[in-house]
Amino acid sequence: MRRLFLMTVVAGLMIGGAAGPALAATHHHGRSSNTYVFAVWRSRTSLGKGQFELTSSFVNVFQYEGRISAQVGRDVVKCRRVSGRARCRSVSFSEGFARNLSASQVSVDRKKLQSAHLDAAFKVRTFVRGKRATTSTVTVVADWTGTGKIIRSGGISTYRSGCLHFHDVFHGRSRAATATGSFNKVALGTATRALLATNTDSFTEHRC
Repeated sequence: MRRLFLMTVVAGLMIGGAAGPALAATHHHGRSSNTYVFAVWRSRTSLGKGQFELTSSFVNVFQYEGRISAQVGRDVVKCRRVSGRARCRSVSFSEGFARNLSASQVSVDRKKLQSAHLDAAFKVRTFVRGKRATTSTVTVVADWTGTGKIIRSGGISTYRSGCLHFHDVFHGRSRAATATGSFNKVALGTATRALLATNTDSFTEHRC
């Protein structure tokens, strides 16, 4: 995603340069930062006679330039064992989005990636095969706790084309986590597939 953003910016600069007359030398510097938090919960319910139901629930939280959005979802499949193998079919799929969340609804420890918290209501659409989609309001509460070491990443991207020089430096940090959560006060248990992450981009554009 970060590299797609970079190439889009570069393409826009090239088009802008080709569309008009020669410009005087310009120098522009920009900086952006974002935060990403996610967790996935999985549960299995036995239905007897070799049948069982698998439920996967997830929460994603995105913070970009101070704006916070979140996505939640749930996938339910029913399975049965045939000749030792599990054969599954979809029962339902639900997803919902919330944008422009406030600091009272979402908090993330960007500095140490030790914790994050979400408490917000989502308009969720549920799809069941052969039936019309339904919409409901679901209150989702989730708490993350960083458990692993902070992993750092980074790099430099440079692009030159004639008088255009684009230089980008990025730094990322991520940390494995555990998470607890609930959908409409129904506990999801503890998720071990969870992550806290941040990324910062600093870019410079120079045109001669």
